[in-house]
Amino acid sequence: MQINGNGRYLPGQVFSVIKLEPLVYLLLGLSVLLIPGVSAWARPHPKALYTHSVAEGVFRVFYTTEGKHAVPADDVDGNAVPDRVDDILVQLKAADWFYQTQLGLVPPLKRSRYTQSDGIEVHVQHFDQGTGLAFDEPTKPNWFEGQSSTAPTLKIKIGSQVDPRLSTTPAHELFHVYQYAYSPFKTKWFTEGMARWLEEPFSRQAQFAVPPSPSSCRELTGMAYNANGFFARLAERQFKGFDQAAISDEYRQFVYSDGSPVIRIQSVYKFRPVKTWLERAAELGARESRRLGVVEGKWPETLQRSAQFDLTLCEALTKP
Repeated sequence: MQINGNGRYLPGQVFSVIKLEPLVYLLLGLSVLLIPGVSAWARPHPKALYTHSVAEGVFRVFYTTEGKHAVPADDVDGNAVPDRVDDILVQLKAADWFYQTQLGLVPPLKRSRYTQSDGIEVHVQHFDQGTGLAFDEPTKPNWFEGQSSTAPTLKIKIGSQVDPRLSTTPAHELFHVYQYAYSPFKTKWFTEGMARWLEEPFSRQAQFAVPPSPSSCRELTGMAYNANGFFARLAERQFKGFDQAAISDEYRQFVYSDGSPVIRIQSVYKFRPVKTWLERAAELGARESRRLGVVEGKWPETLQRSAQFDLTLCEALTKP
């Protein structure tokens, strides 16, 4: 669990991945040949994309300060970590706090699909198209100085060109990890539509754009980000029974490098149906796993993305 009993994030440790010179790589390679039992994954690759990492809570952010994938070098607070990386990390922490404490979601690493994983890696790199990606399958950890665990990790990629003060990409991609932890469904209206709608708490837009909602479940097939209107309207029908209390004051702890707030809403009740939606998707996923004879959490990619579950999934979400 990455937050303490008061809802505050525990102090993080900063790690820097040391760039090794060619001679050191040669010696390192020879040592692997001479010393049995040294695992290959624990060595930094000579062509590694990342030169530094910083960790806090469940998150470890990998980044570089050189070349095509470099983040801006600005470091206003002088903590030896670029402001861009600090801002990505604080938006992730704020979103994680919001999803858990304000919406009541179980964190991904506590869900059965990911209990063997011990963290979430965030790789900051240049994107020619798009701004981020979230992966649903745990993979071996990236190398970092002081590494002691070989447990698999979850991974997110964030574009180095993304300024979190203006973009909700980190929160959006982290929410995908929550979705994957709850259910196997990756049809885009469900994943992208819900994640886009849930960007609102972190958005600087005074009027968060919501397109018209489809009139029936059948119209959702083929939709993606523009399905956020469906979730906005569905929430309007379902949040009336939720407590309308204001957001916890703990949200004030999350600020960007320029002092601006990460979370920009005062009430959370309209987002609380998200917990019900994900729990219903989890129940449906478990039921379909039994029916199809597929192990939960091990669905083939084509099955996860299949539209064959669209109508059943929509009906599960929309029932009273």
